[in-house]
Amino acid sequence: MSHREGLSDAYDMDPKDVLTQYSVEWVALRKSYEELRKKLREVQEELNELDRQLADGEITEEQHLEKYREKWQQSTELVQVKREVESRLYEIQKQIREANRQLRLQEEEQRQRERIEQEKANAMIEWMSLRQGFELIANRRREINREMDEIEAKRRAGTISDEEYREARVRQIRQLAELRTVESDVKRRLGELLEIIRS
Repeated sequence: MSHREGLSDAYDMDPKDVLTQYSVEWVALRKSYEELRKKLREVQEELNELDRQLADGEITEEQHLEKYREKWQQSTELVQVKREVESRLYEIQKQIREANRQLRLQEEEQRQRERIEQEKANAMIEWMSLRQGFELIANRRREINREMDEIEAKRRAGTISDEEYREARVRQIRQLAELRTVESDVKRRLGELLEIIRS
């Protein structure tokens, strides 16, 4: 079974396996290819030598024809094998390029997954921190409400002046307004972080 038959679909294998599988064959075929080219050069030189021997009268026309035919046959066979090797090398090149493309895609997807996981981890850390902040805001609101109740009780008991009461009330209302703004921002950010965590 050839490599091609064993790999009906390049996506059936891990690209790294494809690269490993084909790199071995590629090296072997490249070596064979160079050997074939060398043999073809040698045959060509032998054919040139036969022509020289004929021209110098060292061999007869009949001897030249017989040996030439033999070398030509050998050359034809070598050329055929060389073409087959070239064809296979071309196929392997395509498979390796495709495997490299798939490998790059896999690596990019892996980097993207890692980025998303890191974003989720960061979002979770920030979410937990903000949740604590949200609880602190709630505690502070309860403190302000308690202070407002105390001020109201003092006013009814007549232990503070109207001016002191008004100043305290304005200060407490301002603090509550600031808390509402912070609470709104925290709630919005918590919602954004929750979307990241759940995605």
